[in-house]
Amino acid sequence: MTSVNEATAVYEWAPAIPQEIEGQLLIDLPDGFELTEDWWEETREANRHARIELMPNGKLRCAMVSWEGSAFTFRMSIEVGLWVRGPGGGQGFDSAGGYDLPAGFRKFPDGSWVSPERMPQAERPYRGPYAVIPDLIWEVRSPGQSLAQQQEKMVEWIEGGVRLGWLIDPFERKVWIYRQNGDVEELDDPTELSGEDVCSGLVIDMSQVWD
Repeated sequence: MTSVNEATAVYEWAPAIPQEIEGQLLIDLPDGFELTEDWWEETREANRHARIELMPNGKLRCAMVSWEGSAFTFRMSIEVGLWVRGPGGGQGFDSAGGYDLPAGFRKFPDGSWVSPERMPQAERPYRGPYAVIPDLIWEVRSPGQSLAQQQEKMVEWIEGGVRLGWLIDPFERKVWIYRQNGDVEELDDPTELSGEDVCSGLVIDMSQVWD
């Protein structure tokens, strides 16, 4: 793992991200700093306790990764993965899969799915720079972030071209569904989630993922 001092020596600058973050932490990139793919991977590897995203205004947005959210995302990924292996096709990705959105964001959802039509016809392994926009993303509530912060991030996804987004609160058992046309629907303790016309045939039995 690369330390801050080591990264600073190699790349001239590295963010100092604390081990505990309340809400979200915004860090300015230095003027004129060249953000390379190698720097990006080193920085994320050195700070695996945090979700790090790039904003169009030249800031890094950092938030804590939670154990509870990670476990819930794993269960969600199983359900979506079964559909992908069956009728869904395309490719599913976990939180390591990031995307460059047209407005200048580099964002990492908790989980995502890219349809065969949007998936680039590149040889594997897929390498950056995050050249596709996912059809479906889901974000799981982070206890340290406010609902307003998380809802703002969902709007960024939809405005960036995502067709369907789920913001899931496993603690209150609520789901907010974000659609491409701008509609937002709030569900209290839903028994299932539908992929609607974006992920045809995907129906998630929420009893398999809530607990």
